[in-house]
Formats: sequence, C-alpha cells, structure tokens
Amino acid sequence: MIVIAISVLGIIVGYYFLAASNPSLIIRLVTTNPPVEDGLILPQNEKRSWDPDHIEFTVGVPVILVVVNNDDIESHQFSIPELNIETEPIPPFESTTIEFTPTKSGTFIFLDPRPEETYTYVDYRGETVNQLVDHSIELGEIVVNP
Repeated sequence: MIVIAISVLGIIVGYYFLAASNPSLIIRLVTTNPPVEDGLILPQNEKRSWDPDHIEFTVGVPVILVVVNNDDIESHQFSIPELNIETEPIPPFESTTIEFTPTKSGTFIFLDPRPEETYTYVDYRGETVNQLVDHSIELGEIVVNP
C-alpha cells in the first residue's frame, strides 16, 4: 500500500491510500431451480449462469478472483483453460480464491469443466428429484487487454 500525504504550507490536510494491486472481484455461479416435471429437472430448464459473465483485465496487472458457488445442491468448478487456471470442486455455498497475473491478451472462455452428471436428492417439499446437470451451459468470457 502506498500512502500519500497532501500538505498546504507545511500542514498535512489529507491522506490518500493507494492499493498496489486490484481489489478482489467476486464471481458467483447462480442457479435457479426450475419446477420438477415427472420427478426430473430437464437440462433445457436449468437456469445456471456466472455473475458477472463478462470480465475485463489488463496484461501484467495482478488479479484476485473469489469464486462463489451459490448452488444449493451441487459442487461446481471454475476454469479458464487457455490460461491454465482451474479450481478444485467448490461445494455448495462455499468459495475459493484464485490469484494470477494475466500474461497474454485476448478473449478467453471461463466455465465449469466437469462432465454432465445426475444428482438425486430430496427437495424442500420432501419430493425425490433426479436432476440432470449439464455443466457445459455454465460459460463466461474474460477479455484481457494489452
């Protein structure tokens, strides 16, 4: 951290604090559970998205991402394949922190890299639900500027 003191005629009238790096950016995987049809949540009814789903960084400027899994049932992962970044699975309502410095400019996709899977659970109404989860729809974009 850098501290700058501002003075007028030798009297300090204010301080300014400058951080040496970017503040943390929080990215959430948001899930809205649709109604069950015959005991199954169909993949086309899933409402999953990253918030925000578009992020911009600058080459050479350190980045801190806090990835939050807001899903109440499943674990999710966060990956930027072209930048060789991938988290371990993040359990429901937990988070993980990623720190990196972009070294190349371009547009990169971030996603949950796990394969399609089925979860069976009992929902808040006591109904048994089989949910087919297609992680390939969980996409976002990172633009790294020169």
